[in-house]
Amino acid sequence: MAPISGWMFEKHGIKRSLLFGGVLQIVGSWLRFFAHFIDSSPGHSGGRLALTLVGQIIAAAAQPFFLNTPPKFAALWFSERGRTTATMIGTVANAFAAALAQLIIPAITTDAASMKNSLLFCAILAVVAVIPAFFVADKPPTPPSPSAAEALQATEEELFHISLRKVGSNKQFLLLMCVFGTFVACFNAITSLITNFTKPYGYTSNDAGYFGAAMVVAGLISAGIAGPVMDKNKQYKGLCKTLVPVATAFFVVFIFVVRKDFFVGIIVVSALMGIATFAVLPAALELAVEITYPVTPASSTSILWAFGQLMGVIFLLVLGALQDDDLSRTKTINPPLIFIAVWCLFFGVIPVMMINSPYLRMEAEARSRLRDQEELEERPIAK
Repeated sequence: MAPISGWMFEKHGIKRSLLFGGVLQIVGSWLRFFAHFIDSSPGHSGGRLALTLVGQIIAAAAQPFFLNTPPKFAALWFSERGRTTATMIGTVANAFAAALAQLIIPAITTDAASMKNSLLFCAILAVVAVIPAFFVADKPPTPPSPSAAEALQATEEELFHISLRKVGSNKQFLLLMCVFGTFVACFNAITSLITNFTKPYGYTSNDAGYFGAAMVVAGLISAGIAGPVMDKNKQYKGLCKTLVPVATAFFVVFIFVVRKDFFVGIIVVSALMGIATFAVLPAALELAVEITYPVTPASSTSILWAFGQLMGVIFLLVLGALQDDDLSRTKTINPPLIFIAVWCLFFGVIPVMMINSPYLRMEAEARSRLRDQEELEERPIAK
């Protein structure tokens, strides 16, 4: 659904796209709730499972309509002094909500009987969450930047599939896509499978929850600091080339700290991984817009998130197959964590060091301001 969401942003605007995604989320959430009322006795559980899966698929299809919004919205509504911060807020909001869900849902789902109330809670929340979308405007009253003005004044709309083709043939973007997909996959895999990684060493699911929370909370703080800093210095490439190797180093360290009776060490390294990983995501999204300009941000963003989610699914399957509890207990060797570290080295560090594209959007905006200044100076002064 990622390319479809990007097409909708360009064809029908941000507001309608958000509303469409909200409707998908509502339909999927309520289908999961209604599935609870279908008979699930032995031999008759197929109907409940089928409806639950349908609801889950529909709800999952809504995700790209929200993940792809921040760079597009920031490009139209914010100047270069606030674009990265706006992208950062929109990007980490998804992770923040996921962290809240990991805390709230287990707390209200104490047994099988309470599952119905949890599903009802999620369905009601989906309805409430879509209300703000009705108040979102597609375009600002005044363009905040030359690039936004150019996008708003465009008389001929480039076909979305042509934009996708341009982005897909951009070698610098493909390198960035590899880096982005790697880090999205690593973050999703670690937060999803942290219980499996630490269980052989005697840690409980509650302990694993603390490890994941440390990664998310520290990452949110890091992204909150990195956004305004990047708005001031605009060093997207520099930040990515610094934090990607640092994050990879922490992934390597994580291999050795995940062992028995080292709770504090795992917490600390989890937080450090979150700090390095989270700040990369908004920087990469903004760098993608710069690398592919003047192609619409919806194209680059939709491809990045689609590839990231695809890599996340592949990582979950591969890491699950590599998990060996006996090997972890007897020899303190954790194959999934070793795989993550090696993958980040070859498909994170190496590609990011090869990115050398200029900031095309910022250069175009600088030329536009210079042209406007020259025109202003050439105007005759009224006597």
